[in-house]
Amino acid sequence: MKKVIIAIVIIVLFITAGILEQVLINKYFSKLEDMAKFVRSLVEQKDFEAAHEKTLEMQKSWSKMKHIVEAVISHNETKEVTMRIAELEGYIAANDDKSAIATASIMADYCANLKHILGFSWDTIL
Repeated sequence: MKKVIIAIVIIVLFITAGILEQVLINKYFSKLEDMAKFVRSLVEQKDFEAAHEKTLEMQKSWSKMKHIVEAVISHNETKEVTMRIAELEGYIAANDDKSAIATASIMADYCANLKHILGFSWDTIL
């Protein structure tokens, strides 16, 4: 009986960890996706100062998030996000609106894609 209870507790812990991982991934990448879309809209409006501030805020926010995210996903994905944010910041600082818009769009799509790939869905399992 004792072994059955221990086995059930372990199964419940694994399921809980899996659910928390899904919530964390969805929350963090949704936040980044929203920020990238907002930066894109600022660049489209030619408000480079506000876009630069928001990008620096995104960079700071990602710096805090990435250490937690790296515990559950590959470092390749986190490295790509870090590089894209830095690239976006550089384009905005240089007032290169076309490249900044493209990079912000790539960043938003990449975050949406990561939520899908890393999340629990039948098409990624089968």
